[in-house]
Parts: sequence; C-alpha cells; structure tokens
Amino acid sequence: MPILPPVAHHQSTLSPSCAAGARGGNASGEYRWPTALGMFILMMLSGTLPVADAMQPSGYRKLAPGALTVIPADRSGDDALLRADIPEITEGLVDLAWEPEQAPVGATVVEQGRNRDFPRDIWCLEFAFKPPRQIDVDVPSRELRMQRKRLWYLLYRVKNVGARKIVMEDGDATRLKTETVKKPVRFLPHFVLESNEGLSSAEGALAYRAYLDRLVPNALDPIRQREDMRLDIHDSARMTERDIAPGEERWGVAIWEDVDPRIDTFSIYVRGLTNAIRWKPKAGATFTADSVPAAGEDHALESLRLDFWRPGDDATSPAEEMSVGHAGMYERRSIGNRVLEALGRPRLTAAAPRAGLERLGLTWEDILDPPAVIKAAAQVDRDTPPSLAPLAKVVGALARMEPPASRPLAIEALFGDVGRDRFEELVTSLSMPLDPERASFRRGMLDRCGVTEEAVAAKPLESLVKVLQALDATAPVSRRRRAAEAIFGAAAPRLDSLVGELELARSLALLDDMDFDRRPVLAGGALNAYDTVLTLINGETDPARRERIVAGLLGAEGPTLLAAATAVREGVDHAWVFRYER
Repeated sequence: MPILPPVAHHQSTLSPSCAAGARGGNASGEYRWPTALGMFILMMLSGTLPVADAMQPSGYRKLAPGALTVIPADRSGDDALLRADIPEITEGLVDLAWEPEQAPVGATVVEQGRNRDFPRDIWCLEFAFKPPRQIDVDVPSRELRMQRKRLWYLLYRVKNVGARKIVMEDGDATRLKTETVKKPVRFLPHFVLESNEGLSSAEGALAYRAYLDRLVPNALDPIRQREDMRLDIHDSARMTERDIAPGEERWGVAIWEDVDPRIDTFSIYVRGLTNAIRWKPKAGATFTADSVPAAGEDHALESLRLDFWRPGDDATSPAEEMSVGHAGMYERRSIGNRVLEALGRPRLTAAAPRAGLERLGLTWEDILDPPAVIKAAAQVDRDTPPSLAPLAKVVGALARMEPPASRPLAIEALFGDVGRDRFEELVTSLSMPLDPERASFRRGMLDRCGVTEEAVAAKPLESLVKVLQALDATAPVSRRRRAAEAIFGAAAPRLDSLVGELELARSLALLDDMDFDRRPVLAGGALNAYDTVLTLINGETDPARRERIVAGLLGAEGPTLLAAATAVREGVDHAWVFRYER
C-alpha cells in the first residue's frame, strides 16, 4: 500500500456554471460574491495557489489501520535523574573511610561518593514502522559482478517529539520537576535482527543468530518504487548526516542480507532512538585510587525490541510480509510442537517408550540430560552439542540385558520400528569393512575413544558406550561431527537422529507416567498444547520435581524455553530494554 496518495490529475476546462462563479457573475450577468469553489479555482489559475500544493495534504496521510504501527516515545521511567555510587571513590578509596568526631559521617569523601545524582536531558524519538518485507535486488558481489539476492527490510519513520530535563522548582534544589524542551536530535540508527530459533536437529530448539543492518544503495530505489515514489527514504548512513529538528518526521529503511530463509520468529532491536543509559560494574572489576573513571563499568543505551513472525517460507513471493508477534511466542509454539510431536510418535513409528524403558530397567528420570548440559543450553550457544549421556545410558542398559534375544524388542519399543533399524545401522557401522585409508582413520579415532577393533568385534554394545562417552566430551558441534563421521562413516547422521528420538521417547514416557490425557491436546494446535502442559507443570508443588519434569519433557533447553514463554503476557509486541553487549 503506498504511503502517500497519488497526485490527482486536474482538468483545465471549467463548466459554464463554474466559470461564471469564477468570474464573479451569474448566468444573467448579475454580479455576486465568488463562491468558495470559485475563489479556489481563481487562486489556482492566477498562480497564487499551486495545484499540487493545493491538493496535496500537509504531512503524510494516515494509513489504514494496522498498516503503520506507531510506538510513542518512552516515558515510562525517570531516566532524566539517575542515582548511583561512584565506585572509583566508594571502593577505590575505601582505605580513606573514617568516622569524624565533630562532623557528620556524610561529610567524608567516601560517603559523598555514594548515591550521587546524575541529571541529564533525555530525548526519545517516536518510532513508527510497517511490518518487515522481502525484496529481490541485484547487488554487487565480491567477484565484481551483480548478484540477485533476497533482502529483508524494515520501512520506518522517526519523529522528534521533544526532550525532558530536570529543573528546580522556584529555585529550590530539594524540589525538582521534569520539563519538556525542544531540541534537535541526531539519530544514529543501529538495527540488529536476531533469532533464537533452532533450525536443525543438531542445534536443538535454541540457536542464536544475529544480522546487522547493511548499506545496500541498489535497494533504495526498488524499495521506494514498492512503497511510495515520493518518499525520501534514508538509509542508516544518510540518516546520520543532520539533526532531526523538533517536530520533524523522517523516513528510513533498515536492510538485512543473507538472512537464513528458514527463520520464522525473530526480533529487531533498534538502538539510537533515545539517549537513556544504564551502567553497572563489570563482572570481577576492581577499583583502586588510580582507576580510570568508568573503565570498570558496562554501559548500555536503551533499545527498542520489536517482535515478528512469518507463517512460512514462500520462495515464490518476493513481497512476503511478516506479522507483528509478541515476546515468548516462539518459545510457546516450540513447547507445544514438542508435545504434539511426542504424542504423535506411537502412530508414526509404533513406539511404546514407557514399555521400552521398563524392559531396560530404566525410567524417564534415568535418561535426563546432565545438569551441566542444561546450564550450557541456557547460554543459547549454537556451538554446544546435544548431550549423548542419555543415549549412552540406554546402550549400557541394553548391553546388560539377558538374554540377548530380548534386546531387539526393547529397542523397538523404545524407538519404534524406524529407530530400531537406525540403531542397528549405527552399531554395525563400527566394524563394517572399509578401504585401507578409511579403516586406518577409523582405527585411530577408536583408539582415542579407548576402544580397539577387537573389542568392537567381541563386545559391540560396550564399545559403543565408550565411543558415545568420548564423543559427548567433544565440542564444539563441528568437531564432534567430524569425529562421528570418522567412526560411523555414512551412518553418522543416525546418531543425531537417535538422540532426537530418545528425547521424544522420554517426553512421551513422562506424560504416560503422569496419566496425561492426550485426546484434547491432539485435537488442538501448538498453543493449546502449551497451555495444557503449562497447567500440568504448574500443578506440581515440589520445585525440584517440577524442574525434572520440565527437563524431561522439553530437554536441556526446557528451562530456558519455559522461562521465556512465561516471562511476559501475550499481546506485548514491543519493549524498551537495556542490553549490555560485549
């Protein structure tokens, strides 16, 4: 939808009645005062009122509801007056702390460094935006050739609505008030598109991605042609050339390239809309008498977070638009989808995880991820590989099963018919014949795992346990993957597949253990499944057991997912946040 209406085409020919009105007379020749329409036309014809200026509305027209989202300037906190200690004095000069006998304690240098006032003039721009869109544009490549790329962009408008300052009321320093002042503002835009959405089984449910706003001059004209040719759109570099005057509006665009097209849920962080700031001591910082001021502190400007989601990947639609979302939306859908996937496993694979674990002498609590892995998952680090410890415990229990003829039934019940075939393929790949070069390579990797080829032939399950334990201690993901390929060859992808199947089996065994009624959940969608499971989790009064349920149901990333899903109420599509970046 264009931002501005097209300029109307005006005819120069007037009807007789209009012409008479314009001359100031009527059809009979009698004089009368010109009508408003006649005066309007006379002014246009005489040149005192240009046609374009007469017909064009002042400013930008109001868009249809939902086309432009306007976020008022943040006035939620008293950022104009902050109070904090001066650590270079309160901690760096602690040796000078003393209690005077004939003066108040607050008169000492150390005490005067505590709870100091830091008044500042705080400005914040009004920010309005249209939902992000995609566009295909030819951009220069490193090979000095034009390359067709799909770009993501956000069209926005900023407006200078004034600043706030702290002043004394009637000259009394104890009585302060906030006043609104008009001042020009230099907008230094900083846009970051981020997503925590895991896009592969190896990444899990959470995998951090971030993309900085890019300068793509070739994209400005195509974007202007799509949105409105009369808009003067600024990229992030041109936006910084001059101040925004009080009351002035300015249009801009943020552009991202090489964004992973599989991303469905993401946030855009906008920094530079305000000079509101926070600071805190750095972790482990020490302050001495000669410390450089502010060197031991982390500072953060306030950022605006915008949440979005897109319904799917439509490569055939370059104009695909995203929708405004809300914080926690991705996490809620992830939890609900995980539950639905686990509940649908028996129908797809004929698995019976609870019965399979009972055959192995295990429970779902025996195959939880280790606490260290759960803690690492909270960092949203895509280089942290999934834990192989639960799978190693299952293989160890399988190796102890007697008689050996009962083992295939246990594996089939746990993983289903598909998982049984993949498990057998993984075990046999440890000793399958290879060419001399690859066999030597595998022998070396097995040796690093503390396993010999003779041991593999004699005790394949026990050897697989040692291999899994060695791989579990290997990080990052890329290094583990190379080691797995050297040991298992073409069957290496079966390892990640079995880890995922075991996580689903654990989730289903947990739900069955709690007599979970799956019928109403299967009849609804992901958000309905999330609401139902959240009720189940909140119904557990023992905090320790509730943590085990979350980890068993949702895996190592469960606590992080649940915390993000329940942190805010549904419907919040933006927030002002302070982010301490390193």
